[in-house]
Amino acid sequence: MANKIIVVFVEGQSEEKFYSKLCRQIQINEGTSNKVLIRNLKGIGNYENKAHAKLKHEILPKYKDSSILVFLCYDTDVFDIPFQQKPPVNWKNVEKKIKKLGLTQIFHIKAKKSIEDWFLKDFDNLCAFLKLKKTIKIKGNCGYQKISWLFKQGNKVYQKGYNVNNFVETLNYKHLADTLKGELSNLISKMK
Repeated sequence: MANKIIVVFVEGQSEEKFYSKLCRQIQINEGTSNKVLIRNLKGIGNYENKAHAKLKHEILPKYKDSSILVFLCYDTDVFDIPFQQKPPVNWKNVEKKIKKLGLTQIFHIKAKKSIEDWFLKDFDNLCAFLKLKKTIKIKGNCGYQKISWLFKQGNKVYQKGYNVNNFVETLNYKHLADTLKGELSNLISKMK
């Protein structure tokens, strides 16, 4: 049987670090050692072409005898805008272009509403990193606003998409892998 290669496309630097550590935790939890390649597409702009190009020119030539599974990771907040004429990414087109490369195992990991909402699931470590009391009352309407507000309380600036002050490394990935089992079910099952 061919080796299994898990390719995880992400939007930014913080997601790259997050998914690297999260996949490593899943491997520990499940006792697996499949090769995982995290690829940062640096935003969702031109996602379709960037993912296709990385697969075609970087991954397929190197792993042509392997079974390649593709995971498309993204925040859903930019797709939930009411009366939006054209969403920023047409996911069916992304899949269609990837399938033209002969890859058929394509999965979506949707962070509802944003990856910041997932970061907040490890509130204790986030507060410890920012040197804030765990009893602090969060302000903001969405994960991004809440994280930004918390960072401000800790005299730091949060910048979406960047691993600000390395806080992503301080999160408890065992806790996050357990908490996000539903959202990560395909990734967990395919890593076995």
